[in-house]
Amino acid sequence: MKIIKYLICFFYVTTGIAIISCTKEDDYKKITKDGEIYYPGKADSVAANGGRNRIQLRIILGNDPLVTKVKVFWKNHGDSVEANVVKTAGRDVIDFMFNDLTQGAYTFEVYTYTANNARSIVKKVTGTAYGDNYQRALSNRTIKSIGFSPDGNRLIVHWNAALDGEKSIELKYTDEAGLSKTMIVPGGSETTELQSYKDESKLIYRSIYQPEAGAIDEFTVDRMETAIPIFERQVDKSKFKEYVLPTDVRDAWDWLMPYLWDEKYGTPGFASTNGTSQWFTFDMGESVSISKFKTWQATDRIFRGESIKRFEIWGSNNPAADGSWESWTKLVDCQSVKPSGLPVGETTAADIDYAKGGEEFKFPKGSPKVRYIRIKVLETWGNGSFITMGELGVWTSDKMDK
Repeated sequence: MKIIKYLICFFYVTTGIAIISCTKEDDYKKITKDGEIYYPGKADSVAANGGRNRIQLRIILGNDPLVTKVKVFWKNHGDSVEANVVKTAGRDVIDFMFNDLTQGAYTFEVYTYTANNARSIVKKVTGTAYGDNYQRALSNRTIKSIGFSPDGNRLIVHWNAALDGEKSIELKYTDEAGLSKTMIVPGGSETTELQSYKDESKLIYRSIYQPEAGAIDEFTVDRMETAIPIFERQVDKSKFKEYVLPTDVRDAWDWLMPYLWDEKYGTPGFASTNGTSQWFTFDMGESVSISKFKTWQATDRIFRGESIKRFEIWGSNNPAADGSWESWTKLVDCQSVKPSGLPVGETTAADIDYAKGGEEFKFPKGSPKVRYIRIKVLETWGNGSFITMGELGVWTSDKMDK
């Protein structure tokens, strides 16, 4: 009985194999009745490079010598383009340009053909056209800050973060000689340095975007502009020296003149001898055009006593040895101001904080260069018989020699 079962199973298996074999053979005969089927070599690579409302299709063919034509279908086979293949010594490349596209993604199907219209296996690629929606999403990179090198000879621009796709920044400026310059700043840069720039000119810039690697078009936005701030550097206090002339007051009470530039803002500071005429002189160690002068009151007598209230600042490059004023030029009139406006002897916390932060006195633009400074005191806050000052500082817009 078992033998019969095995024989029946063997019969069915053998019959099935025979049927399948016959079917395959019949199909093969149908396929090959006119000869072997030949599939041309398909495109080696296809790249869809997006642009402004257009896409470039770049097709690189393989080495099949029988390929004579390339055809591209798109819009779900609703449209097509084709081009004949002209053989060259190297790799054959065919470009198609699809124009007037609305923004979005498009799929392309690429086939190669032989002279007798045999068609290759399909090569598919998807590309994106970029339009108004993409453009509206773009904006210029913004500037975080503009600074200078310590010597003032280099302008340093610090940028905020870039948007995706930023290829570069086009930066226009005026150099020290007054010539218009254009710099292309690489996309993603955090800092840009200009080796030469014109004082108080403008930076004009715009971001340039490439929506994808290999994109055939760039996108830009409207230019922005910003003013270059005035460069200022603090004159080096380590070069300051007292320069006592015959008519000057002397320091007293162990409050010495060098304490004015020791970077210590408490007491003691500088205090003078008694006298009706109060002025003193110091040497800055270099000749500069002063842009700003700053003073700090002695912390034990803020807005009172001998703290300087009203004074003049004079400058010279060659002071007369006898202490006379003929060799001096008045640079600026200065007056200390109490924020609260309260009478002498009364101060607020805001008054004290203001004084401890130092008072600034601006100089006229283009003030003459001077090396020696003479401070002539006209009035103190408490009408004292001598003067005090805690600290001072000097600033200039002059750049240092390169």
